[in-house]
Amino acid sequence: MPELIVVGVDGNERAERAADTAARLAAATGAGLHVVCAYVRDQAAEISVADGTHEVSIARESADIAARVAGRLAEVVPGVTSSAVQGRPADVLLAEADRLDASLIVVGNRRMQGIARVLGSVPAAVAHHAPCDVYIVNTG
Repeated sequence: MPELIVVGVDGNERAERAADTAARLAAATGAGLHVVCAYVRDQAAEISVADGTHEVSIARESADIAARVAGRLAEVVPGVTSSAVQGRPADVLLAEADRLDASLIVVGNRRMQGIARVLGSVPAAVAHHAPCDVYIVNTG
């Protein structure tokens, strides 16, 4: 039985499906759940709109995505945690699983079709290098 499950999200519907599956697994097994959103590099910009100027940051947006998903999943799994980490998605999932001593990584299969199978994908990289078990959700 997993003690802690790590799932990656990026704001798209398929990642949300993987997160939903991770929450169901956590609820069924009594495991904790950690939601992580990776971003390649932080960039900030100021945007002028009718009511003033707003600062936009990729790191902050990524943290907001992870927190939003964690908040939604907290209805199923109390105590869900979240983070946003700079790096490539597969590297971030692997590092967070290692840092948190996770027993399961849940990832969607959305990039495992066609040429991605030959060139590599997040699910393939995670499955190949994971420090724990990996559950690949059919999010197609």
